[in-house]
Amino acid sequence: MLNESGVEVHHEMHHGPALSCSFSQNYFPKSSLRNRESIVNARTMKTIIYTLTTLLLSSLLSTVSHAALEPELIVENLVAPIDVATLPDNSGRRLILDQAGIVHVLGVDNKLGDKPFLDLTDRLLPLRQDFEERGLLGMAIHPEFARNGRFFVTYTAPLTDDAPANWSHTRIVSEFTIDSDNPDQIDAASERILISQHWPSRKHNGGALAFGPDGYLYIGFGDGGGIHGVGPQTLNDAYSVPENRLWWDSTAQDLQSLYGKILRIDVDRGLPGYAIPADNPLLDSQARHEIYAWGFRNPYRLSFDSDDSATFYITAVAETLWEAIYQVKGAGNYGWPVKEGTHCFDRMRPLDPPKTCTQSDDVGSTNPVIDPIVEYPNMSVHREGSRVALAGVGTAVVGAVMLRGESFGKFSDHLLIADWSYNFQEPSGQLFVAKEKADGLWEMAKISQLDSRIIALIRDSDQRVYVMTNENYGPYGTTGKIYQLAM
Repeated sequence: MLNESGVEVHHEMHHGPALSCSFSQNYFPKSSLRNRESIVNARTMKTIIYTLTTLLLSSLLSTVSHAALEPELIVENLVAPIDVATLPDNSGRRLILDQAGIVHVLGVDNKLGDKPFLDLTDRLLPLRQDFEERGLLGMAIHPEFARNGRFFVTYTAPLTDDAPANWSHTRIVSEFTIDSDNPDQIDAASERILISQHWPSRKHNGGALAFGPDGYLYIGFGDGGGIHGVGPQTLNDAYSVPENRLWWDSTAQDLQSLYGKILRIDVDRGLPGYAIPADNPLLDSQARHEIYAWGFRNPYRLSFDSDDSATFYITAVAETLWEAIYQVKGAGNYGWPVKEGTHCFDRMRPLDPPKTCTQSDDVGSTNPVIDPIVEYPNMSVHREGSRVALAGVGTAVVGAVMLRGESFGKFSDHLLIADWSYNFQEPSGQLFVAKEKADGLWEMAKISQLDSRIIALIRDSDQRVYVMTNENYGPYGTTGKIYQLAM
């Protein structure tokens, strides 16, 4: 399952309607053979470039390490915390979402409430005590919560009776309301299911959920993960996919499917369901009208830019080589699986990305595929047979938030980025900052390394930034902690 370098960690950690396939098989050409001499030369050059890159990166990181943001431990003994949000009711209380199925209340004294805000453990599909992407994946507080008490979550439930046989689970997006007799708890009986989507695989769930400044609910759905096998087990890794399963990659480009998309819905109209915002981009087509942006493999976290009413950032955990962060300023095609990051992608030659590929979308227009603003190679570039001559930087991108305001000092107007762990065997979560350049990818530098694995990075509505960690490989145990960053 893993080699000594642990190169598959990011695939196992967060790979997360009827299907129709709109991709041509031309996206998956057969890999060509190369002679032994060219391979030896490539490996020699790769070693040289690896060494130079590592030295350059070390030099760059040393120039910023003295200015690191300092993490302060505020909560521990959780399972796998992956979100924090401040209740907009002037109470100062915060909510902590734990992937294991519980939403906790955190008081102004940083003490957990005696009872959970919401407990959904009995509605979740049972979780594995191993690599696990399923569970309680996201929460969003209605902007008018102080008035209406509405609260939204997304989670993985057991397959419902109408699901295809032998699939993994049913993905739920639901609304709850506050208990009228207890403002510290949600009424668990008030659940109103908005979206129920059957999921073929335990992988590539996504999980992003947030209200935008426009008042609409944004939902991140992964591409379904069927490429790794249908059902609760992973049948193959990203580098050995049978040809008869290749079509599963196409779901992110299929506009009649919700897989691999950012959805945008209006939960204040269309009751008892929801309405479609009038400016969603695909209303004049046969596409699903909920779709706002497409071409994502696994949109795990979504964070709005605090001083921009339209822009948000999506973390895209790599399938093979390139971790990426996308700046979404509007509707469009963000590339997967034509591209992984800025690089062309070919499932049949995953360690040797093609030099050229389609640069416009495949839905009857000439809109260019939108590239990420940040990318970095993960440790899979060191796999045997890799043709990428760069040093790996991390294992899985798990969060990105924009820092705004004087409280962040010299890091104001920088994008803060979290990586799960530099090393698979040893907990070594990393923090980076990235600064926009005049053109091209943003400039990125490492500022901190923790003795923990980072599983999420969140900025709340009060501009507080939280780093969430866990010492295990999934949502089990009690090693979950939350740190608040301070200058």
